[in-house]
Amino acid sequence: MKKLLPALILSLTSFGASADFIGFAVGAAYWNPSPSGEVSYQNYGSNDFEDDLELGDARENVLWAVLEHPLPMLPNVKLVRTSLGLDGDDGTLQAAFGNVSSGLSGVDSSITLDQTDLMLYYELLDNWVTLDLGINLKLIDGSAQVSRGAVSTREDVSVTIPLLYGNAMVELPFTGFFAGLEAAMLSVGDNSVSDVTARVGYESVIGLGAMAGLRRQSFRLKDAGDVDLDFTVSGPFVAVYYDF
Repeated sequence: MKKLLPALILSLTSFGASADFIGFAVGAAYWNPSPSGEVSYQNYGSNDFEDDLELGDARENVLWAVLEHPLPMLPNVKLVRTSLGLDGDDGTLQAAFGNVSSGLSGVDSSITLDQTDLMLYYELLDNWVTLDLGINLKLIDGSAQVSRGAVSTREDVSVTIPLLYGNAMVELPFTGFFAGLEAAMLSVGDNSVSDVTARVGYESVIGLGAMAGLRRQSFRLKDAGDVDLDFTVSGPFVAVYYDF
């Protein structure tokens, strides 16, 4: 049994490491998420995204590229760039945010969490049913800012989080239509991040495809600088891509 387990892991890794040939794909999406949650500065208490800060829906761009290869043992690679910016006007603070005192109206706010995701994964299945498993390194570079007139406080949020990654897809044979679910998530102590995308789409015989679906991200980041963030953004997206 002790000899069988390493051999099984090695055979699974060799089988699922990559595609039978080199493949490359690029794509772009338009994402329209709505926010819910709260932000706090140090121990001053929380301000609700919608009720206090008046943060509205976002209109964001997502770009990605995928490289799959036949080299054994080496993972395939997917790179995703997501812009996420939430802005609010004429809000009212329930709790102080740095230099901006509580109870004030006419407050402008901005929450930015731009993300770069590096997925390293292995293909365990690659036919009409696709199954990928691996890790996702999520690099978050953003800020939280609250302003009223000339008084403003801005705190940068910069963190790299390793997540577990999985992608499953089912194709309708001989039609080009497919449905899939992609997820990356991890929870450690008071911090957790999840990023889940459900999609349906169509790919033509020349590799040009389109898809639509729902993407939902949740962040609970404690002590990200002087800021605590606990919020969700979720909304529909449409995308086009080309699979070379």
